[in-house]
Amino acid sequence: MRIAFLNPSVGFSDRRKSIPIGLAYIMAFLESRGYRSTGFDFGDSTTGASDLVEQYRLWDHDLLGMSVYNESFPIALDMAREVKRRNPGCFVVMGGPQATATHGRILRDHPEVDAVVRREGEHPTLDLVRCLESGPDGLGAVPNLTWREGAGVRVNAELPALDDLDSLPFPAADFVTDRAYARLHFYDALRDELRPALTINTSRSCPYNCSFCGVLTIGRRYRSRSPGNVVEELEFFRERDDVDYRHVYFSDANFFVQAGRALEIVRALHAADDRVTFSFGTRVNQILKAQHAIMEMRALGLRFIEVGVESASPAVLRRLAKGVGPEVNDAAVAFLNRIGVEIALDFIMVDPASTVEDLRLNMDFIERHFLDHYPHEHFYTSLALYEGTPIREYYEERLGRPFAAGTLPDTAELFEHAELRVWWNLLWSFGSRYQGRIDALLAKTETLLKHPVAVKCLTERQGPWEDLSRLQLDSVTLRHAPPMFFRRLVDRLASGALPATLEEVGLRGFGRRGTDLDDVIAAAAAALGRLGDRLGLPPGELDRALQVSGAAYQ
Repeated sequence: MRIAFLNPSVGFSDRRKSIPIGLAYIMAFLESRGYRSTGFDFGDSTTGASDLVEQYRLWDHDLLGMSVYNESFPIALDMAREVKRRNPGCFVVMGGPQATATHGRILRDHPEVDAVVRREGEHPTLDLVRCLESGPDGLGAVPNLTWREGAGVRVNAELPALDDLDSLPFPAADFVTDRAYARLHFYDALRDELRPALTINTSRSCPYNCSFCGVLTIGRRYRSRSPGNVVEELEFFRERDDVDYRHVYFSDANFFVQAGRALEIVRALHAADDRVTFSFGTRVNQILKAQHAIMEMRALGLRFIEVGVESASPAVLRRLAKGVGPEVNDAAVAFLNRIGVEIALDFIMVDPASTVEDLRLNMDFIERHFLDHYPHEHFYTSLALYEGTPIREYYEERLGRPFAAGTLPDTAELFEHAELRVWWNLLWSFGSRYQGRIDALLAKTETLLKHPVAVKCLTERQGPWEDLSRLQLDSVTLRHAPPMFFRRLVDRLASGALPATLEEVGLRGFGRRGTDLDDVIAAAAAALGRLGDRLGLPPGELDRALQVSGAAYQ
């Protein structure tokens, strides 16, 4: 039987981090039961759906499984139609959060899809494969399956979620892709080195009820793996890939649900190899409840935590059902800053009902905790209204109309306040004009300033040290420029003004000379062009160094 699994494109190009781990688990599970399959990962492809189907002969399979999210669903349907046009006998099945949330409607509205596997897929997909081998008459017995029977849609009973996650094989699956995977690394600022990294998932689901979270469509029952099994996975992939992985990205929806269990995993990793560093994501309240565990983890290699802050506005936090107030966000972030754990934020700058006051609170939060080195991408974030989430239903009721099925509404078209539309338009105008140039200059500038030759010049005040000092000051200006501009914009909006251009907000008064932002950018670019030669750096050396020390900005 020819089996393939597909991760469809979200419609634009983004930096690929790792393989689609959900599909990898299913593929590895099937192989452990004697069924080989082929994986295709086009998650960040910009190639058209029909071209991908043709180029990779996606139609030439007996079973094609697709993992779909709200963003990728329209393209997944296009690919399914093209597959069916080329091979009507191919059985097309969808799974994942979007398919689980809308399984009945998919079968009613889209004849190109034969079935949906709801929630977790390993055992149901195995049963589906076995059923199709002997003929489709037994589909009624496949658990978790929604399928078409004649003119109707049948929804089969569900298996209980798997408790023994240790019983699953490791997600060792390879994927064909039209954009090669970059090897995953972690830039360790403490050691100034780029470390080979591995993504490991140690648990499933999350017991909380955040209203915007698509994870909950798969199920809320939290289950976890044993520490020994996690260590075995690291060693398995080290041997398989012949790579000395020395950083682990824990990709759990919420790694720190049970602090004691998380600490046991970290201790086991450290005992197996004390060179290993790690990072994970969790909620602010859990950090505060188990500060002792975080402190011990810091000594065992913890490098950063992805913190689910979302907003500094009480009203927004209530809409998002976070169950915490802004003071908890402040306390957790202050604690992590105090003990030296790097923070990666999960942040939602605006939602459809946001006000200027909400923006002001968010800017205040940023300036309290992150002004010196705030990740710019969080300024450009907005709430995604995923199908199957309570927040989408909330806004449908608030607006008095349903959103179009299978789509993600454009938040910018839903803003209830004119000031927010001004914010959004000018935010993206700033981003398109300046943000890419600022990011590129920061990466090159801060890499150059850490080069041993530059450090020696600055320390001993020799050679072009004055130019290096000016470049150093310009890099500080460039780091601060986006939050400074956005603060100006919030203040203008709060005063009742509705500026139409970036110039009306103010592009002067940046840096040591209080000059135009364009001038600061031009001065930094010119200095970079001169200083490489003046420091005697061989051609290309700065670019090579950027691959290591500049990785934090890429």
